Amino acid sequence: MTHEIVLKEEDYQSLKQKALEVFDGDREMTVNVIMEEMMDQPFVPMHYPYHHYILPAALLTASAIEVKMQREELEEKLEIVKDRSKNILAGFCGFYGACGSGVGTGIFASVLTGTSPMSDKTWQWTNQVTSISLQAIASVPGPRCCKRTGYLSLQASVPYLNEKLKLHLKTDDEIICRYYEMNAECKKNLCPFFKVAEV
Repeated sequence: MTHEIVLKEEDYQSLKQKALEVFDGDREMTVNVIMEEMMDQPFVPMHYPYHHYILPAALLTASAIEVKMQREELEEKLEIVKDRSKNILAGFCGFYGACGSGVGTGIFASVLTGTSPMSDKTWQWTNQVTSISLQAIASVPGPRCCKRTGYLSLQASVPYLNEKLKLHLKTDDEIICRYYEMNAECKKNLCPFFKVAEV
């Protein structure tokens, strides 16, 4: 990591507002589209620790719409997600061997279920969903890509989350990355989400 990482509280609040806008719209959206709504904010770079918040926030927003959560409760839970996601440092994937997208699924499951270190079933679920996500992320070699790992994490975790938490979250059947031109290290055809638009 050659440049200084500066996480701005106003950026987190803007991401939170985008999640709340999606919630207020009360439209059924796939989780990857909610995630893209947040990633499309102009201050979100191709790779940055903001993604450690974006993924669990998108899962939480989709869940809140489905279960008709009160807006105030969603706001509170998004704040908890923010505080926890900030503990996942930049470069965690390479320096610690646990990509923030994978850990983000565990953060989501923990916050939604109110899991603590003393919990029983849900303690197991939060660790299991993180494990499932990390395994999917590791199925494609590096270097890192915050978009690719987010999509892989969602595809792997959503079926498990639906089963354990009795949800009906959805991802698109085909996810096509539209961020690849911003990624100097894009794996192109080696990435499952790479597809150049046909002219």
